[in-house]
Amino acid sequence: MSLDKAVERGNESSAPMSTAVAAVTNGNGNGTGAAPSNASYRLRLNPNQDHKAENYDDLGLEFTPLLFSSLERYLPPNLLNVSRDTKYKYMRDILRRYSTEGERTRDQKHREYRQKIISNYQPLYRELYTLNPSSFFVQSFWKAFGANDKNRDESIRSIMSEPAPGVYTFDMLQPRFCDMLLSEVVIAALGRKF
Repeated sequence: MSLDKAVERGNESSAPMSTAVAAVTNGNGNGTGAAPSNASYRLRLNPNQDHKAENYDDLGLEFTPLLFSSLERYLPPNLLNVSRDTKYKYMRDILRRYSTEGERTRDQKHREYRQKIISNYQPLYRELYTLNPSSFFVQSFWKAFGANDKNRDESIRSIMSEPAPGVYTFDMLQPRFCDMLLSEVVIAALGRKF
């Protein structure tokens, strides 16, 4: 019997049990955290490739929202179509079992620092922060790496040169992007305080 089938046969309710504080190690033998009173919360061994994960960016989370979006595909089948809040609580309880309070505090401080920079820093070129690949990369790079799987290796080789043994070069970034990025770094380094 596969692990996925075993999980499917497990707890059929879609809502996780309440949490209780219990000593839990993170694999290094240190730390305590909140553990579900039902410590058998499990994820699927293989992700559901067809499942479209929800977006967790708007929640004030103790873990990065991308982690929840990625982890959602590993939820047991009976949890894939429940409310986002139920999925969030289930995944959060699992993550809490494996992270220490120190790790969560460090992550929270990092998020606060990032938010402080975002709220206080006035970028010189806002388009640098939109991450639009077509405005950053030269067309040859964009085409080579955007080729289908069958032709990608050959496409990448076609834009490369080897000026010295083992040294490979290729054009990657637009000159305008490089100029904007350098200007942004220089302006930030000259005295903008966070």
